[in-house]
Parts: sequence; C-alpha cells; structure tokens
Amino acid sequence: MGKKQRRVTSTDVARASGVSRATVSYVLNNDPRQTIPSETRERVLDAARELGYQPFAAARILRAGYSNLVLTVVQFEQVDPGIARDLKYLEAGLGAQGFTLIWYVGWHNTQEPTHPSTNLTPAVIVSYVDESDPAVAAFLQQFNVPILSMSNSASRQPVGRAQVTYLVQRGQQHIVFATTERHDVQRLAQARLNGVRQGCAEFGLEPPLVQVVPASREGAREAIAKVLAHQSPPFGICCYNDEVAFAVMAALSDAGIMIPESVAVIGCDDIPLAQFSIPPLTTIGFHNRHFLDLLIENILAASRGEPIKEVPPPSLSVVGRESA
Repeated sequence: MGKKQRRVTSTDVARASGVSRATVSYVLNNDPRQTIPSETRERVLDAARELGYQPFAAARILRAGYSNLVLTVVQFEQVDPGIARDLKYLEAGLGAQGFTLIWYVGWHNTQEPTHPSTNLTPAVIVSYVDESDPAVAAFLQQFNVPILSMSNSASRQPVGRAQVTYLVQRGQQHIVFATTERHDVQRLAQARLNGVRQGCAEFGLEPPLVQVVPASREGAREAIAKVLAHQSPPFGICCYNDEVAFAVMAALSDAGIMIPESVAVIGCDDIPLAQFSIPPLTTIGFHNRHFLDLLIENILAASRGEPIKEVPPPSLSVVGRESA
C-alpha cells in the first residue's frame, strides 16, 4: 500500500492561486465583510477544485463559533419509506438554511467510545429514539446540545383508532391486529395496538386478536392460519404498517380468502407500493409538511439558543382503496 495522502490545506490553495491565506479564507468562507474581486475569487475557487480541497470541519467550527450540522439518530434497523421521506424533506429544508443533516441509523454500538458519531459536533440533535432508556439518554446528552424528540407514543395511537373506525363504518364487527416481528419498532407497534384497542372499546367490540406476522411467505401463511383458527370471516385486519399488510394479503390469497369480501385489510404509512398490491391497499396516510416545516423552524431556533415552539403531531387520514 502506498503512503497516506497528505491532506490539502488552505495554504496549498493560496500557493496555487497566488494569493494570501487570508484571501483564501475570505473566499472559501464567503465572508460578507470582505470585498474580493471576482477574478481573484474565481482563481481561488478553481485552485480549490483542482486540488480537491475540503474544509476541515473542526477548524471551521472553532473559527465560526458554531456548527452547521444537525445529527438525526434513528433507533431502527432500517429506515422505513415514510421516515425516509421526512428526513429527505428535512435535509432539503435545512440545506436551504445552510445546515447539513446527517442520519445515524441503528443503535447496536452507540455506547462504544469509538462510535463514529462522537467525532461530530452537531448544533442540534433530532431524536427518533427511546429516550426513557438511560443508556440512550446518556448517549444523546454527551453532545451537550439541544435535543428535539420525535418519539411521542401518544401521537401514534390515533392510527389504530382511525383503522378501526374505517373498518367498523364498513360493517366489520371483529378486529385483528397484525403486528411485526421486528424488535426495533416494538414501542411504535405497541402504541398503534393501543389505538386499535381504544377504537374497539369505543365501538363496543371485543378486544382485538393480536397476531405477529413474520416477514416471510411461509411465516405469514402460518400466522394467518392461527388467526383463522380463532376467528371465522368476516373480519377486519388492522396492520402495523403497509409491509405487514402485504404479507397478510399474500397469505390470505394463498389460503383462498377473498379480500375484502371475507377479510378486509388496512395498513399504515401509504408507501408508494401500496397502490400496486392486488387488491390495492387501503392504508393510513400522514400529512407531514406543516409538522416538518415547524420542526425546521425549531431546529434553527434551537441552534441559536432561542425558545422553541410546541409542534402538534402530524394529521392523518385514511387512503381508501379496494382492500377494505
């Protein structure tokens, strides 16, 4: 292996462009207090591009006295499509304000002293994690910056109630909750199940039958067989999310059960594939734009040490399709 390549510095850019280091700093940091001739500015930028210059973040933070990084910690094994959409929207909105959003997905090794995020100096943390866990809370607090939490189980219960309401209004009197086997989303799944239970109680129905549905065709078949052994059609199935709903519908199809004539199915998240299932999936869609715009305002305010506003949870609605 060859020698480690030396890092390109502002001194190299100054030498290549024939100007002082101070001028390079003014140009690369776009200092509004300095007037640099356009020809000089272009010469510095051209030299920086040719040399592959990258600013040293730690030095920039020391000079500026602030960070433009926002760290998002997501305590899931994978980023579901709905969260991915939200994070991309946040990324674009913060980028327009000069901030960079960085995601960290997972939790398996965040307590290690060598965890890569310990090398970051964020201005704000956006947390999608269980902050009631002392180890998680300690990890977040080590950065000593404002933390904006996205983990509010109370705001997730309306999902289950909306699912039950939609099914009951279409004649269903028996409800099943199909949940996921994923360990990383059990708190979210429990919150949605609580909403389903509340909905059943409000309509005077028996508590829902709860069934874990594995993420395999054979596992889903076995899960649906267990449901059918305890509950005869017709009934409705409220699914933790759209991916669980796809597994449920595949297993029902394999068992020769008609959807929605015998069993109605409703999912959650309205992922792009929901419209392409057979039959197309009825699901819960979230209206997040206003919520995310307010979150961006709070991130900017927190980075300046200003008070943040209370942000109401996103609104939701049923996206009606043929599965229910």
